[in-house]
Amino acid sequence: MVLRFKCITMLLVYVTLMNFANADTAWPMEALPASAASALDPAQFVSIDQHRDWQLDLDARGLRAAGSVAHEAYIDELQKRLQRAGVDRIYREPVELNQWLADSWGLELMGAQGAVSLPTAAYLPYSGSTSASGVVGKLKLISADARYGEGELAGKIVLLSLKKPESTLAVFESAAWRRYDPAASVHADTPYQRSYFALSTLAKKLDMLHRAGASAAIIGLDEPSNNALGMYAPYDAINRNVPALYVDQDTAKYLANMANGDVELRLTLEARIAKVNSSNLIGIIPGQSDELVVLNSHTDGPNGIEDNGPNVIVGMAQYLARLPRAALPRSIMILLSSGHFAGAQGGQSFIDQHLHDGTLERIAAVLCLEHLGAEEWVAGPGGRWAPTGRPEPYWFFMPNIPPLIAAAEVALKRADAAPAFIRPPTRPEGKGLFHDHVWPGEGQVFWGRSRIPTANYIAGPNYLFNWGISTADKVNYQRLFRETIAFTEMTLTLAATPMADLRKPEKN
Repeated sequence: MVLRFKCITMLLVYVTLMNFANADTAWPMEALPASAASALDPAQFVSIDQHRDWQLDLDARGLRAAGSVAHEAYIDELQKRLQRAGVDRIYREPVELNQWLADSWGLELMGAQGAVSLPTAAYLPYSGSTSASGVVGKLKLISADARYGEGELAGKIVLLSLKKPESTLAVFESAAWRRYDPAASVHADTPYQRSYFALSTLAKKLDMLHRAGASAAIIGLDEPSNNALGMYAPYDAINRNVPALYVDQDTAKYLANMANGDVELRLTLEARIAKVNSSNLIGIIPGQSDELVVLNSHTDGPNGIEDNGPNVIVGMAQYLARLPRAALPRSIMILLSSGHFAGAQGGQSFIDQHLHDGTLERIAAVLCLEHLGAEEWVAGPGGRWAPTGRPEPYWFFMPNIPPLIAAAEVALKRADAAPAFIRPPTRPEGKGLFHDHVWPGEGQVFWGRSRIPTANYIAGPNYLFNWGISTADKVNYQRLFRETIAFTEMTLTLAATPMADLRKPEKN
């Protein structure tokens, strides 16, 4: 009866959210004069209420795993929004994805009195799959830096606990070309400890466990249960054949106290693995030339902040599409890419499809927008994330191209997007691939693979990779609205910047 009540309640909440999120909000529709390209009018953008509704809509959609029904439905909805925004030409380009979807998962402690279920936080996507009966094995505790040779962990279910690394903003600030923080709200010693930092090498650890013959893995997160729920990583679309589950810090400690003895566990992770067809959603706002400024974000993700970039781009398009063609020196391409959470395949697919047709040569610049308006939430009482009342720090990654840096600096001031840092690639020689990246963001593929001038605006809040959570309460909508206007202005600046100036990167 309790379960039935909970299900009914959840259904009513979902229906309420969807009805609210899809409410018809009035948009400015009249054509704009040419002067609106140089003096942007905030009243001519979609409202803050509209952006809030879109964020609620994203939350209601839940996990949009790459190629899933929820993901494809969101692409369909974005196409409708672009049509309503007046985007002249809208089409799709196919993207083949390695899709991995989990159907059921669980962890049980096996004993003489029968199996006892243990709490789990989430599954590791692309880690592997079991049958309905799962895999059974002895529990073995290993350290995060342990190395094992071929077959050394044969038949074992491995427990690996990850510790969040201690960090401060110094690691980012020291490399920044520009900083926007007029109130000096942060400094080099400001703590910057994020849960997913510990996950950066997890894919390599799973590869090692596979070579060592482990039957399955349990990954202990350094977080209480509320923070650990729904963690979605790694997502490189490589099936590692080591089915793995996340547990919170209390469950990890409980298991660690029993490990390396005679403890036996059953781990179940039933997942489907298949090649599926998705698509990049593309729209063209024609300008005076066929040269392009590309507005980019991705459509799949675990929650509403990851990624709300497409909704902001729709808001930008609704303004840009109403300008006279003569006010746009270049055409605007909207590229909402698929498969970010399947090894960033959408961006790669776009590059592959246009290597030889002249499209890449026509792109003057790419502006990639991700995770906008994010508020900072950090560990509070009991370790649970709680709001600090401060914005999440933002990074604006780009190569050393003076007019690109200058346009970004103006945009940060216009948006009052503090604290934010304009900084170079983290790996300048990266090839723009998932495991050979240039910087952490969807837009890195354009610079990494084709040296197309790219600016990537992005933040990494603690809640970035958790599915099944609310993000509508974690967004500053006033800031998001200012960002929408500021990046529209930046787009217009880039549309007027000579190609030769944008194609002259300087040495870092």
